[in-house]
Amino acid sequence: MTIDPEEENLQTLRRERIARTKRFLRKLPRRTNIHRYPVLKWFAASARKRSYLWSFRVQAVTPALYAGFILAFLPLYGIQLILSFVLSLIFRANLAVVVALQFITNPLTVIPIYFTAFQIGRLFLRLFGLEGPHLNMTQARALFSGIHQGDWGSNLQFFFSVIGLTSLGALMMGIFCAAIANVVYKATAREVTLSYQRLKELQARREAVARSAQENHTENH
Repeated sequence: MTIDPEEENLQTLRRERIARTKRFLRKLPRRTNIHRYPVLKWFAASARKRSYLWSFRVQAVTPALYAGFILAFLPLYGIQLILSFVLSLIFRANLAVVVALQFITNPLTVIPIYFTAFQIGRLFLRLFGLEGPHLNMTQARALFSGIHQGDWGSNLQFFFSVIGLTSLGALMMGIFCAAIANVVYKATAREVTLSYQRLKELQARREAVARSAQENHTENH
């Protein structure tokens, strides 16, 4: 029996979505490969039993977006992987999404992102009449380099002020980005659900017509 063009189009869209999802998950933690990840492999057996870590339902993705974006922007570069797992457990969130968002901060982007977070935190304080320490990009690079090398410098008060303002800005950036991403994901998830439901309806109708035709053929013979 000839497949309806609408059903054929929906089947094609579904195959494309599955292919995109597989490409997205290829290098991210999954039930089948979590044992290959540093640190995470120690918890592989336990993680496989928790279905929410692998679920792409809105209930698991929404907390993953908020936890993932906030963690990505916080000045915690280098320990994000293990924290991703901990946060996923605490908030019952999709682990792959939380981990994927940590790639936002990498050796090329980490300093500009932290500098932006610091400036946002400083601006927020100024709204309440408070003045934070001044920091330009050159100072930010020097500070981050010193921290990375274990040299915190002599002015710990300045260091902690910078970290505090950066964390404040990171929190605001993370919430903002997560809120937008959550709206987009929910709209996309709804579209996918309606598309799949329509595909099932068309398939059921086609199968019903095929059965009816087969029964008529059998009766006539």
